[in-house]
Amino acid sequence: MDTRTLFRKISQKMHADFEAAAQINHSVSKGTFRENVLKDFLAEGRMPYKYGIGSGEVVGRVRDTSKQCDLIVYDRLNGVKLLYDEAIQVFPIDCIYGIIEVKSTLSKEELIDSLTKIKVLKSMAPRDAVEQVLDGGIRLVHSRPIPFGAVFAYRLADNSLDSLLDNLREWERDTPASLWPNYICILGTGTIYHYKRTFEICLDSFEITSEAWPSTLSYGEDSLFQFYCAIHDMCAHMDLGPVDLMHYYKPPVQIGKYVVSGSSEFRRIKNGALEKKTQLTEAALERIVNWCGVHGPIQYREVLKKQLGPMSPESSLNTDTLNQQVYLYNPGNLPGLHEIGENPVRISETGAEYASPCLASSITLDIDQRRYVIALCALTETDFEEVQRM
Repeated sequence: MDTRTLFRKISQKMHADFEAAAQINHSVSKGTFRENVLKDFLAEGRMPYKYGIGSGEVVGRVRDTSKQCDLIVYDRLNGVKLLYDEAIQVFPIDCIYGIIEVKSTLSKEELIDSLTKIKVLKSMAPRDAVEQVLDGGIRLVHSRPIPFGAVFAYRLADNSLDSLLDNLREWERDTPASLWPNYICILGTGTIYHYKRTFEICLDSFEITSEAWPSTLSYGEDSLFQFYCAIHDMCAHMDLGPVDLMHYYKPPVQIGKYVVSGSSEFRRIKNGALEKKTQLTEAALERIVNWCGVHGPIQYREVLKKQLGPMSPESSLNTDTLNQQVYLYNPGNLPGLHEIGENPVRISETGAEYASPCLASSITLDIDQRRYVIALCALTETDFEEVQRM
């Protein structure tokens, strides 16, 4: 069998289906039809069963969500769908191989739209390790693969492959290489992907570095075959590992450049009324991290002694907890509860409160996986902002 001829016939049929979709007046229905043509092409036995094809959104581990994705390639065997509907699904990023953005015509504007969606998805990807336990207790550890991002278009707009390449280069100049697309295909025309300095193709996400450069190849009617091979091979090269759903039960939040977990949201009482949810601002977090970085960590048992003195509950905590290294943010050198008088707690209309500012009034947060005990009295109103998340 001549495989290239077979795929050229399929390519011609996809072109015919694309033209037929032009008769559909509703733009959403037209777009869905064209996405389904490509979805059916991949799903009808051409991709191994373990690679599922869906559409919808991807959620990350820090309460972040991708934009609406045309096609999502996911792990059908070990992955999960957090939400399923015939029209849309929601997947955890752990079980995602990649996304494919489908365009009718690939203008500069449509290219940038696709690149933005790919950038958002790749920026969500966890940068941790995947561990597998083999027979005999052998453990294999490798970096978690970054999902791929591909673009598929049925035709060019009033442009060319070379002009698209210029648009891509312009966009990549201001974007980290870890967020660049993996593959771009225009049916019946050609493809765009990256090369190494050794002139080898960079297909997988980990191969695409700042030293790679994008290039075009005018495959013509063989473009579909090249695209199919690229999608299959990128998936085959990725070992996603198991999905740990506990990451999604109470995920950390992204506040500016910081990832924050713990009791990061606050509801304070003001004038007898409960305020809306607030969180620390990025500027406040930066000040806390910088100050603590200068003063260094201490053992948690020392924090308890500073906060509570003789009332420190050391005997009820295990040694690992007491010996844990934490950062204490106390720039005003606030006194402990045992240092503010004989009656350190008083009752007011809003409940029990400390008689004067002290270190016992604090919060504990993990900022970029380091634990901080933060004196609340060292913070001001400008250190908080209203939470905008749902």
